[in-house]
Amino acid sequence: MGAVRVTILPDRRVEDMEPATVAEVLKRLGLHSDAYLVVRDQEILTRDVRLRADDAVDVIPVISGGFA
Repeated sequence: MGAVRVTILPDRRVEDMEPATVAEVLKRLGLHSDAYLVVRDQEILTRDVRLRADDAVDVIPVISGGFA
């Protein structure tokens, strides 16, 4: 069975992981799920989506701001 290719931005660090849910992948990476988006083919995935073997996803930090 193939692995999920995970690219963590902005550093472009690449990890190959066993298929799992988005929440499980973020946990394995030690990333807080409220601080990152996981994107597959330009679609933002929810935490309950199960990634499939041979998927490629980007993990993007959420940037928030406010009025100065």
